[in-house]
Amino acid sequence: MNAGQKRARLREMLAGPKGQIAPGVTDAFMARLAQDCGYAVAHLSGNAIHKNFCLPDRNLLDAAQIAARVAEISAAADIPLIVDAGPICVETAALARTVALYEEAGASALRFEDCLKNEYGADVRELAIAPKELVVERIKAAVATRRDDTLVLIARCDSRPLESLARVRERLSAYVEADADAVGVQLEDVTEFAAVAAVPLVTLWPRDKVSAFEFFRLGVKIALMPSSLPLAAAASMRELLLELKETGTERQYFARQREFAAAEKWYKRLGSDKSR
Repeated sequence: MNAGQKRARLREMLAGPKGQIAPGVTDAFMARLAQDCGYAVAHLSGNAIHKNFCLPDRNLLDAAQIAARVAEISAAADIPLIVDAGPICVETAALARTVALYEEAGASALRFEDCLKNEYGADVRELAIAPKELVVERIKAAVATRRDDTLVLIARCDSRPLESLARVRERLSAYVEADADAVGVQLEDVTEFAAVAAVPLVTLWPRDKVSAFEFFRLGVKIALMPSSLPLAAAASMRELLLELKETGTERQYFARQREFAAAEKWYKRLGSDKSR
């Protein structure tokens, strides 16, 4: 499946009735595993890719570094990839470069945020949100920059800790009017998602509050799960490494894993025509 076909597939998901979980992946290996486990879309989050480089999630990676990873994932997996593209209110030249690099690398969607300083979840005193008019201007610039009109642009609103729900809805409406294809929003009160789901909603899933299926019933089209896979991998590898250091064998560890036989079979076939 080429980049255009993946983008068309993602647009079908956004227009369709069924919600999708987008597991957070950091490389081709993880993306292929998600695909082969039956997931229809994946997400390359800023948090996960920064942790993969052993860096804090503070927009420290250059767009070219992330684009290289996007290209690797796109070549290995036949499912759409949603890419966290960071703050949208950067210099227009930097925004154009980001859009061009990620689009060329094969991204199916770019997900931008309207925060200027820090992110949702930071102390309210440290949270800075761009003026609505500036975000609208940058969305229009991103739309004008993309060469493929099927590349999905997602605008995420982080302003709820500082603004009323009505103001958040005004922002989202303005972002859609500026031709954002979908929106995301960060909300503490899960019930508020139903009030902003009139347009395709692609957003982080509050996993500690609702199941993914409950989240979809609130109108969410794609639930993003940014770091659960890397955390699961780290926990499993840590357990193996510590047990191996203590016992000198890995046999008991693998004997406890319910999915080991299936995973070993998948691993051995990975890269062959049969594994696709």
